Amino acid sequence: MPFTIPDQGEGDSDIQSILFQEDLGILAAGIAGIDCVLSGGVITGGADMTPAVEKCAVLSNRTMFAVAAADVTIGTAHASLPRIDLIVVNSSGALQVRAGTAAAAPKPPVRSTNDVVLAFVYVPANDTTIGTSQIIDKRVFPPYPVCIHRVTTARTVNTTSSAISFWATPPVIPSGLFVATRILRVRIGGNILVNSGTPTVRLIVSYGGSTMYSFISAASVADADRCAYHLEFDIVAQANNDQAMAGKFICSDLVAARPTPTTGIGSWQTNTATAEGPPAIAGSAAVDSDAGDRTLDASITFSVSNAANELVVEYATVELM
Repeated sequence: MPFTIPDQGEGDSDIQSILFQEDLGILAAGIAGIDCVLSGGVITGGADMTPAVEKCAVLSNRTMFAVAAADVTIGTAHASLPRIDLIVVNSSGALQVRAGTAAAAPKPPVRSTNDVVLAFVYVPANDTTIGTSQIIDKRVFPPYPVCIHRVTTARTVNTTSSAISFWATPPVIPSGLFVATRILRVRIGGNILVNSGTPTVRLIVSYGGSTMYSFISAASVADADRCAYHLEFDIVAQANNDQAMAGKFICSDLVAARPTPTTGIGSWQTNTATAEGPPAIAGSAAVDSDAGDRTLDASITFSVSNAANELVVEYATVELM
């Protein structure tokens, strides 16, 4: 089970039942979705000083990391005094052990900045084997939905006929995170300039290298007025290897002269003076999300490379539900 403090008499030592200041810090950072576990991270002991950590996904300072399963090494026990060590994922996404100080009444060491704590390990004097009962689960899962990837700095790309991802680096969804019953909710917004020739514009949404949706517009009309856009879609994991996507792409008219707003970018009416809702888009994929890390991507492609054909991404978010 996730974060726990055993009752007296339940663990290897009553020291494990103490509520420490570090416990409170771990809880506060986890519940806030700053430093927390998203999936996995269970730790089991064994026949030596190298407990096994299962694969996991974490947020460290709100940045997502995929962590492969691995053993970690607990340092040599003190000759006469116990100590408490931490097993953590650090701010670079690496598994590490933070060694405590041996004492008659030991306490856990202070976390390094943005450590995601997976467990406390009780190391008694002269210990040579870390059993599972010495490992106290300290994983904190955030309230859902939780934002697992975000772009908040504007980015402009032009003069290319290659696919332009809405993300400078598309998010990689860690293995075991987006499994059955989970939902990814994506929201992206910005503007498009189409002011050279009559290029087409293609929208593609893909998951794990599998194209879920692809559509090419009719030839556009060159216009110095920018098109505002908003892309939003959900991908639901109907099974670990079965994904369904649906959403909408709201964009100003590309195939007719665009009206100029008094303030801002885009028009909420089409050129026929109707305020119709945007059509829905949908697609599917069959990618095993529990067998490897998978890339989520959405992109725009202009058929003509020109500085006057430009994609501006103002923001992009991915939420896990």
